[in-house]
Amino acid sequence: MRLDRWEWPKREGWLDIAWVAFALANLAAMAYIATWETVPFHFIWVSLTLLYGFRVWRTRPTMWVLGAVMATTGTFILIDITRGAQPWGELTEVPLMAAMFLAMVWHARRRLTAMEEIERVSGENLRLLERERRFVQDASHELRTPITVALGHAELIERAARDPMVADDARVIEDELERLRRLADRLLLLAGQEDPDFLHRLPVDVGGIVLDAYHRWAATPRRWLLGDLDEVQAEADPDRLAVALDALIENAVNHTRPEDSIEMSVRRSATTAVISVRDSGTGISRANLDRIFHRFARADPGRSRNAGGFGLGLSIVRAIAEAHGGSVAVRSVPGEGSVFEILLPARRSQLPPADQLSREREPAASGESGRGG
Repeated sequence: MRLDRWEWPKREGWLDIAWVAFALANLAAMAYIATWETVPFHFIWVSLTLLYGFRVWRTRPTMWVLGAVMATTGTFILIDITRGAQPWGELTEVPLMAAMFLAMVWHARRRLTAMEEIERVSGENLRLLERERRFVQDASHELRTPITVALGHAELIERAARDPMVADDARVIEDELERLRRLADRLLLLAGQEDPDFLHRLPVDVGGIVLDAYHRWAATPRRWLLGDLDEVQAEADPDRLAVALDALIENAVNHTRPEDSIEMSVRRSATTAVISVRDSGTGISRANLDRIFHRFARADPGRSRNAGGFGLGLSIVRAIAEAHGGSVAVRSVPGEGSVFEILLPARRSQLPPADQLSREREPAASGESGRGG
């Protein structure tokens, strides 16, 4: 609703009609029941003020209604005064009640203006976020091609180089280009998390995805451990889930030394599949636990980019988990290590044997209870 428009608002007009009928009834009471004194008068003004609190009229209708109510109520009080039914002091009630109504008008219009400003700012923020998302998507797409071309040339230079220093420099270029490609891929993934086709869900064996990740990372110099792998399935995108798990493992690698251990496991907790990555590394302070899943946030800002990454890995984990209807959790003790968990809804059709047995027994138990009654 624009405050500088003059026409009468058309929505919820039945409230205005009901109030007009109520006001006319009270005016009739003022005219024919003089013993009521100014009770109907106050009913009219109080109801008008309450109505305006719910229905902020525009300028011209407000002024017309205020003038009409002042004129009619003042006229009826003046008639009672001439009849000797009311003292002259009662006439001062009209400007006092009008002042009260104007105060309501001022506050209501201030509130409406503030709400319109909030809606405008919110709409502008949404447009900016959408433009930012599209920019990140476009930029990531555009970056991937030149990065791939440059990486190919760097690999050719490394293989053809006879000078060891040239080969080493080429390997450094390759490493940096690989990091840039990972950054572009992660930015593209985060930018597309709101798209309807972000996930392609399939019934997947969660333990199998964890086992595949274990084999992929086993060559990295750490003490790799494989914990319990419960048989649990989930309706999930296996590729996205593998990306999230790799991001957790990469985070564990970045915060551990070669002699530290990293353990992966899967367990079922009620209707939830829990993927766990436990490490014995440096751990995370309590002050940083609340921010590590934010974009470009790192648990230790003092770490170099080479060791600490770009700060997008854990935000990708959270985005993928939430897209599946799940969540992420972390427990950490500085100096002792961390435990990261991805919690996903497990498939309802696949229940552990104990749960199946309890469900099969429930109808029989209820039937026996009914016969006992």
